[in-house]
Amino acid sequence: MSDLNPMGAKEEAEPGRQFRFALLAGLLVVVVLGGAAYFLLRGSGATGSGTPVPLPMGDAELAYAPQIKIGNVEMSRAANFLKQEVTSIGGTITNNGERSIAEMEVTLEFHDVSQKVVLREARRVYGPKETPLAPHETREFLFAFESVPPDWNQAPPVFVITGLKLQ
Repeated sequence: MSDLNPMGAKEEAEPGRQFRFALLAGLLVVVVLGGAAYFLLRGSGATGSGTPVPLPMGDAELAYAPQIKIGNVEMSRAANFLKQEVTSIGGTITNNGERSIAEMEVTLEFHDVSQKVVLREARRVYGPKETPLAPHETREFLFAFESVPPDWNQAPPVFVITGLKLQ
């Protein structure tokens, strides 16, 4: 038999072939949208790499840092849904100075029993999308750590202010 119909024209493509084409077109749209969402949501760092731009810590920031007090530090440990131990560290930050803090980064240092640093990790407390910490204002913070070394002495970490953007 021939693929020609009574008028001499070729039959339309098979339905399975049309389905495969539609499926491939749909997958392409999903991949393009997923890629666009990834690049839009991965971070707002000016470097374009998703890593936040380092905050300044020059003479003005070093002079202002003693005006910032970290207090009421509390710790807790709990298992997450993957049965991993998560250490949460929360507290308050008070701006005792006369300038607003637009962004702030702290480095937390975890020690062992001999006071040797076993983990050092920088965290942003305030980022570019948050309301600045006004003069004489106190605000809470909370950090979660999924893997703290087992030789950690269980004492609260040491907080070091490693970046400030003042207004």
